[in-house]
Amino acid sequence: MKRKILCIDDIETNLFTIKSVIENAADDKYEVLTASSAADGLSILLKQKIDIILLDVMMPDINGYEAAKMIKGNKRTKYIPIIFVTANKDDETIESCYSSGGSDYVNKPFNHIELLARIAFHLSLRDKELVIQERESELMHEANYDSLTQIYNRNIFHRLIKEKIERVEESRKPFVLIMLDIDHFKKINDTYGHLVGDNILKSMTQLIKSHIRESDVFARWGGEEFVLSFNVPILKGVEIAQNLRKHIDEYVYESVGNITCSFGVTEFRLNDDIDSMLKRADEALYEAKNGGRNRVCQA
Repeated sequence: MKRKILCIDDIETNLFTIKSVIENAADDKYEVLTASSAADGLSILLKQKIDIILLDVMMPDINGYEAAKMIKGNKRTKYIPIIFVTANKDDETIESCYSSGGSDYVNKPFNHIELLARIAFHLSLRDKELVIQERESELMHEANYDSLTQIYNRNIFHRLIKEKIERVEESRKPFVLIMLDIDHFKKINDTYGHLVGDNILKSMTQLIKSHIRESDVFARWGGEEFVLSFNVPILKGVEIAQNLRKHIDEYVYESVGNITCSFGVTEFRLNDDIDSMLKRADEALYEAKNGGRNRVCQA
């Protein structure tokens, strides 16, 4: 796929020259788009995916420096490399090219080989940056999400609840913590195998996600145990848990049919920390298990 180069210059002969040089030397690599004003160039940037920009400095209405600052100030275009093309060679111009967001600059009249080399260099550099960003994103996802169910893992849940406790101590708005555990899950794994067990975990996760909001905190605590948090008082939290319990009970899972879950619910109390809340939720869950399973208890 050809890389798209946007050339912005108010002089048509300059645009024609740059376009001709690039297309004659590397027509198989690049597609050149042109704009005769900064406003036209910005409009193109918002409509098309541009890989690199060649930007003139001296233009009417909006000059190159102002255009560069606009480009770098927009989240959709801020990472596009900008190479200034200018006839000026003084230190002030060079400093302004970089301070306004330019990655590089070339002087007019430009050397054809140098221009093409700088374009290739900055595209290559941007590609490497994208690979690094993608890997960082993958590592961040792995650090925060459970690999099987693709919901939050235990570590990120700890951090989010700690932050929630800090906020609620100031706002005094209630929130609940819910722990749930799949009943007789070991028997399911022993009878049907771990692949079926994994599919149940994934299906149940999706079922729960379909009945909560994106802003609600939902994480896999470990094994067949999950935790949730909602910004509601205890009675509403118990109601939510009862609704989830019912949906899980009524859902028909592949290979095994129906499963059930037990729930423990607790509300934030003054001077609570995450450990004290988890302890109460776990005690309520234990009570639900001992009371016959497939039920909701609160503590």
